[in-house]
Amino acid sequence: MEFASSYFYVRCAATTEPSERPRAALPGEGNNAGTGAAPVLPMYQPVEGCGVAAGPVYDQVYEAVVGLGRGVGMEGQSPTYMNHGTLPQPLTPSSPIYADTGLPLPEPSGSYDGSQLAAAPQQPAKPTPIPPPRRSRRHTPQAVPPPLPPRPPNMRKVPDYAEVVEPGAWAQPGVPTSLPAPLNPEKVGSQARAQELTEDVNVVLVNLAKLVDIKEATALAVTPTYCQDCSAAMSSCSRIQELHTSMWKCEFCHKENCLDYRYNKGTCREDQVYVHLIDPTMTEDITDSLVVFCVDISGSMSVTFEQQIGTSVGESLYMSRLQAVQEAVSQSLDYLLQTSPRTRVALVTFNNEVTIYGDGMGAPRTLQDFQLIDQEYLKSRGIAEPQPRCISESRDALRQRLHMLQECGSTALGPAALVSTAMASRKPGSKVIICTDGRANTILGNLEDIAEEKIYQSSKLFYSHMAEYAMKQGVIISVLTIEGTDCRLLELGQLADKTGGKVNITNPASLYSEFELILEDDVIATNVTLTFIVERGLYFKHEDEVSNKCVKQIGNVVKDMTTTFEFGIKDEVREELQRKDAIPFQLQLGYRLPDGRSVYRIVSQERPTSTHSAKVKENINLGVLQIHAAQTSARLAMDGRMRDAQATALTQRGLIEDVLSERNDVEQEAIYESWAQSMNPIYSGLSHLSQQKATAPAVYEAVGSKKDRDSVVKSFSDDVANMVYRLKNAKKKMFKKPKFLVAI
Repeated sequence: MEFASSYFYVRCAATTEPSERPRAALPGEGNNAGTGAAPVLPMYQPVEGCGVAAGPVYDQVYEAVVGLGRGVGMEGQSPTYMNHGTLPQPLTPSSPIYADTGLPLPEPSGSYDGSQLAAAPQQPAKPTPIPPPRRSRRHTPQAVPPPLPPRPPNMRKVPDYAEVVEPGAWAQPGVPTSLPAPLNPEKVGSQARAQELTEDVNVVLVNLAKLVDIKEATALAVTPTYCQDCSAAMSSCSRIQELHTSMWKCEFCHKENCLDYRYNKGTCREDQVYVHLIDPTMTEDITDSLVVFCVDISGSMSVTFEQQIGTSVGESLYMSRLQAVQEAVSQSLDYLLQTSPRTRVALVTFNNEVTIYGDGMGAPRTLQDFQLIDQEYLKSRGIAEPQPRCISESRDALRQRLHMLQECGSTALGPAALVSTAMASRKPGSKVIICTDGRANTILGNLEDIAEEKIYQSSKLFYSHMAEYAMKQGVIISVLTIEGTDCRLLELGQLADKTGGKVNITNPASLYSEFELILEDDVIATNVTLTFIVERGLYFKHEDEVSNKCVKQIGNVVKDMTTTFEFGIKDEVREELQRKDAIPFQLQLGYRLPDGRSVYRIVSQERPTSTHSAKVKENINLGVLQIHAAQTSARLAMDGRMRDAQATALTQRGLIEDVLSERNDVEQEAIYESWAQSMNPIYSGLSHLSQQKATAPAVYEAVGSKKDRDSVVKSFSDDVANMVYRLKNAKKKMFKKPKFLVAI
């Protein structure tokens, strides 16, 4: 697991605005806080012997706080708040000025009430006596304060929180020029919140290709101990209490589990690997795999294109799309013969019929009419096909079958893809390569008449179920379409997206290069299931359920395959998480290796928490954020949530730019430019859809019902779908620094 930051960021809870915070009552103010009455504050008196002389600064500060009263050099005058009408408390017999009012003193009693004062004869009110002038230390001899220590050389003259303002820029009427203008608390609070880091940095990248590799791992012979509630495994993050019995309080759900005699301290590791040893006679040969070429031979494959040959201008030839496919498949057979001669290869073609040639050494089998409608029949026919021979034996026969193909008819792509997948399902790790130039237009898997909602939903569900079937059987499906055509790649691409295959639009002349990349991408693990468990106060963002436990069916894992997760914090436990030093994370991975062994791997880590955004920024891994932004925004776009996709992409881009602005890293900036260029199509594509949404709000309103989101997805062209699929499976090698960048 690779986190986006060395710290798990827990942002402080939203506080009350400075202007709305309740102000504590000041001495002498009583209950007048929050009303229009002027507060009564004690006069400022410097502490005796502190060596600080009273001066204009203290007087001005006092006046600024009270808002009324005397200014500089007004000693001996009565402040406004000392007038008789504004005294906040009634006079009592113990008041020092009671005798000066001329009222008779009441007789002593155990208690005092206002009735005695009310019964006194009315006397003309006398003005409140002026208190004696405040003693000022400016007129008394005082020792000179010691000089300030010298300023350290590394200390700035102006701190970061201070701002140097030109003289007179802050001057206001009635404000002394010797003091800065008062700051607006609301403005200061809003600026601080704008600069505060968001919790979008709480991201983790899981490199599935590395996790399924157990060559350097040590397998444990015991079984793991699981929590009874959340199914988290005991690990190095666990704390065991040895009381009357051994107790383990789960660090994720806080359930207290009683450990029995089967408990083994050897399982408390950060990385635990458990391997199920199978019968040696059942061990599979990883070199014995199957590749099925599923080729379109419909009438549209007769369209020709010009191909440049040689280096001279004008040297070119015209060839049809089918001829380009025939040449690419023939070259792929030669490539397989050289690299893996034990690989088995089969050929399936489709137009208005589906023809199964197998290894080309037997008679072809044709499926037509009502046979192309029954899904179960198609599966059974594919499974019942005889096992193809190795390429070392069948290459010549397959070449002969290839050159006999002719273009005609419609496009029964759906039935052909299902038969090919069923043929490959007998050997986990096998591959199906589909090459087409148009939409499927037969009954099963029809993508031609998507305007009719029932047909569209039925076809979309058909390809989704086929992808899940292939994923469970360990089959990888790749889809290649010819540029300049419309094949509804968004629905057809599900086959590759869910099985770990490739989706691409290619030039007919470049088909062999694409075939070669697909053949090189071997399967590392199949039937992969991922379970991620976090602290109960967290949840997984952008997932179907708001929970602290996420279970995903990954299916097949190929080289460099990664996935990302983003965590959110529940508001009710935010303060509790702030008090924690670290937060635990656990990843559980179950899968099957190509040799037939079953493996279960448990990886546990703790991440220190921090509430300081600057500290978190300094330790951000930009590569993780870039991959997460690409995968998440593409996944949301595929679901029709266009606004969420755009908001996520722009948020992550702003965060990355903010981090880069504080670093002087030329290499990271170059990688960012490469990433921004890769992400640019999704920004422009989303903007284009947003503009169209203004004229067709019912179509592009990507919130609310599933029907609205499907309408958005229908509007995707093949180019947009191809780009979204690539971003959804983004890898680190997609964002590299340019080769011309040389360190100086």
